[in-house]
Amino acid sequence: MVHYQRNSVILVTCMKVNLDYLARVEGEASIKYEVEDGRVKNLILNIWEPPRFFEGFLVGRSYEEVPDIVSRICGICPVSHMTTSILAIEEALGFKPSEEIRNIREIMTLSQIAASHVAHLFLLAMPDYYGIEYFCGLQREMELFLKLKEGLNKVTKTIGGRALHPISMVVGGFTKQVPAEAVEYMIRYLEDIKDVAKEVVVLVSGLNFPDLKVELESLSIDNGIGYSINEGLIKTSSGLEIKLEDYDNFFVEEEVPYSNAKRTTLKDKPPILVGALARCNIKFEKLHQEARNVAKDVSYKPDRNNPFFNLVAQAIEIVHSICRCIELLGLLTFKDAYIPVRVNEGKGISITEAPRGLLMHEYELDKKGIIRKANIVTPTAYNFRGIEDNLRRLIEINVDKPDEQVKLLCEMLVRAYDPCFSCSVH
Repeated sequence: MVHYQRNSVILVTCMKVNLDYLARVEGEASIKYEVEDGRVKNLILNIWEPPRFFEGFLVGRSYEEVPDIVSRICGICPVSHMTTSILAIEEALGFKPSEEIRNIREIMTLSQIAASHVAHLFLLAMPDYYGIEYFCGLQREMELFLKLKEGLNKVTKTIGGRALHPISMVVGGFTKQVPAEAVEYMIRYLEDIKDVAKEVVVLVSGLNFPDLKVELESLSIDNGIGYSINEGLIKTSSGLEIKLEDYDNFFVEEEVPYSNAKRTTLKDKPPILVGALARCNIKFEKLHQEARNVAKDVSYKPDRNNPFFNLVAQAIEIVHSICRCIELLGLLTFKDAYIPVRVNEGKGISITEAPRGLLMHEYELDKKGIIRKANIVTPTAYNFRGIEDNLRRLIEINVDKPDEQVKLLCEMLVRAYDPCFSCSVH
């Protein structure tokens, strides 16, 4: 810090700040910046977790191996990586899943999205608002967390064979038949925790969020029917509709010298926002009616560009996911839950909604079904630039506050995005 004295007032002209380790996030990263005369310069989000080269070692593997391999990119959202890879491979093979398969996949994805939101809200984000370092000793909050996490994990496990890294999801559908009594049990359990989820919306909406107004371009997939998760066009808050086959005409994936994660931007647009808040911004009216009702009860309004409100959007999505899973479970018969595929040469791309936002998988297969090219873009890559720009804005509007308070605000902002730095260095 450099300073000088004028009229008995000490004026700070330059200050360098290093947050060498961001706690309570998935993966490893740091923040570095300088403040000079109230302006932020040289701010970087350094994602220093070592690169993992999944795209490279997928090449030469059979398409059948891909879902299990990519699920290991993340221990929190393995279902999303599996689903997205399967959909991309099926597109390359010209395979069309049955309605039953599509419904089961939506249940799997929603159960994982809600379970991930629960873990993020209670274990990673909320301690900041309680003024504690770790989530412990809060009896009612712990009860809510355990009930929701247990119930949602039961759904993923019952259908997938395991709650983490499921084993029944394959190209062509599902290898496991779930008996009718197990389906009924899942429905009853989800009905039991629905009110718990609604209580979480009230709890989270009552938190004291920092004030931050920023310009962001919300992105979400939308199939024109419901609150789409696994299929649809990419829609933006400024009105763009991007077909998957036109992806490369709109997006730029670039390396930055200070990070092991790539950064993905939308050409000629403000920083991207993906995730629960972006989804609510674009398709709030397509949420399940019970989720919209509880959102109305807490006076939630869509089109919020304060990233801190991602936490409220996540809580609302938990209610939606539970209600939607109950509906879909009631439709299941597990007939046509697996259809054999025909192996051939082809290219396929899929974009789905992972817990943290858009997830893209793209594959090129040879005539034997061997992967010849793989490309994966994760939600944190889309949010990367927005996190940095919003950190800069947050620091400048709070520059007069004590250093430790500003550092905490920076950490809270990053955690509000619910980043997965491990995914980003896949």
